[in-house]
Amino acid sequence: MRASISQYGSGSRAARAEISTNQPQSTRTPTPWTSYPHVAVGGTFDHLHIGHKILLTATALAATKRVVCGISADALLEKKKYKELLEPYRVRELNTLLFLRKIRKDIIVELAPISDPYGPTSVDASIEALVVSQETLNGSKALNVRREENGLAPMHLMPIDLIVAPLDGAQANSMHASVDNSALKISSTAIRAALAEKQQRGSRPPH
Repeated sequence: MRASISQYGSGSRAARAEISTNQPQSTRTPTPWTSYPHVAVGGTFDHLHIGHKILLTATALAATKRVVCGISADALLEKKKYKELLEPYRVRELNTLLFLRKIRKDIIVELAPISDPYGPTSVDASIEALVVSQETLNGSKALNVRREENGLAPMHLMPIDLIVAPLDGAQANSMHASVDNSALKISSTAIRAALAEKQQRGSRPPH
């Protein structure tokens, strides 16, 4: 796993290597939540949307030295809905990197393909915190169980609220948009479904 990590330092080109000891000094503005030198986040980051961007922003602002971002490898997504519309790993990796660099230019960013449920968090002892969505919080606790099995200290879990799609007037009157409304959650699957529907409409012969 470590050999495939893409590492990006402040103002440097991509390097495939272990963590540099010459880490850039952070000039970040203090945030109202706890920060840690090494913070991780994970996801598919397919068709990067506002929910992803909030998750990545929170991760970048919580880190003082390094962000470790696990991105689902293509092989891990074989059972995803509308998999034919999934962006390739390298596209997702690049879009994730470019967005993180918009938020922070003074930290190291490591991007690693995830080929199992644990990713680099199960073996990287330096990771101190993990940013997660509320919906994945319970599942993320299993990562700390695996770390304990590997003799590593548990990570601090930092949950971020879900982002829901806007409602029209009728929906707003009948449903309260909250984290419990999972059907309204902005998701890559919903984006791929919309793309599939658009393609299907475009393939229909004119009347």
